[in-house]
Amino acid sequence: MKHYRLPLVAFAAVVVAASMVALQAAAGPPNQGNRLEATFHETNASVTNRIADLGIFQLINTGTGTVAGYGPATVVLDVTQDRSVHPCGPGSWTNAGIRRIVVDEGVLVLRGFAYVCQAASGPVGTATWEVDGASSTGVFAGARGSGDETIEIATGTVTLSGKLKLDHSDD
Repeated sequence: MKHYRLPLVAFAAVVVAASMVALQAAAGPPNQGNRLEATFHETNASVTNRIADLGIFQLINTGTGTVAGYGPATVVLDVTQDRSVHPCGPGSWTNAGIRRIVVDEGVLVLRGFAYVCQAASGPVGTATWEVDGASSTGVFAGARGSGDETIEIATGTVTLSGKLKLDHSDD
């Protein structure tokens, strides 16, 4: 009976070790709870105003802020506004844009669509965004995710919130 204990104990140890390795691989490295939370203050860097003839207004914003779990960040936003459509009444418009967020660990690229509506404090944008994992680099390369953003145009404050799933295919 003694010769059977050693192989059974060894087999059990191998099963436990293999299970632990499999669970760690499935979990992957921590990713701030698979969330993206960020706040930026942006200012206009470039403006192309073709509202009079095409109903289009284009701008490039730059800014700084923080990304939860990644620290200080810089941002560049290029956006095209269609001022000929009014999704939420007079003085409203749509935005389509690309936001490039740079942190020490890499570059996260988000593609977004917004409705900008008039509020008591001035125009406020409500947007949805999706991660462009193919264009993102570093820790964000291959990432997936989506979320919401609020754009307080009068103050230049942008708040992002949503899901971010990093690609750990190299693990």
